[in-house]
Amino acid sequence: MSHLHHFNFGININPPLQSSTAVGIQYTPAPLGQIGVNFLIEISTASAYLALPSPPERKTISVMAHLDTGASTTSIEHNIASHLGLFSIGRQRISTANGTSTVDSYPVDLAFLNSSLKGFQNFRVSSCQMAHFNLEDCLQNPNKPKNFGVLIGRDVMSRWHITWHGPTSTVFISD
Repeated sequence: MSHLHHFNFGININPPLQSSTAVGIQYTPAPLGQIGVNFLIEISTASAYLALPSPPERKTISVMAHLDTGASTTSIEHNIASHLGLFSIGRQRISTANGTSTVDSYPVDLAFLNSSLKGFQNFRVSSCQMAHFNLEDCLQNPNKPKNFGVLIGRDVMSRWHITWHGPTSTVFISD
């Protein structure tokens, strides 16, 4: 059985960072080597729908997300879209390791929990099927790193400064 270890450590940066600099998310070696960069986010019904005369109920779910440098767009597991009652705004063709397919697209609000990263409102995501994702498990305990239901694509990562220090397998993400 594999055990994840949490490390607490300080970093001495010379010269000191500017006062406006903020590290959004920081990861350390053990989890990165085993599962990559996974972190907790919140997905909600898009804010744009709240302005409708009869707005739908705003639903939210906390779920683990995985940085996927091979994905051009951010995708959510189709069971999450169904759970939130999201409204499809069209279909798009995506390419995956299993080939190409046409999937639904949805507007959502994304928030990056436990970090200073700025969220996105009315952000278009595609849907996908992730065989490993368990919605019921996520609803009971959203903090399980291997039960990720979102793939963060380059559409989001291109807005961030991401540093992966290979020798220590440490990642820093900031906007």
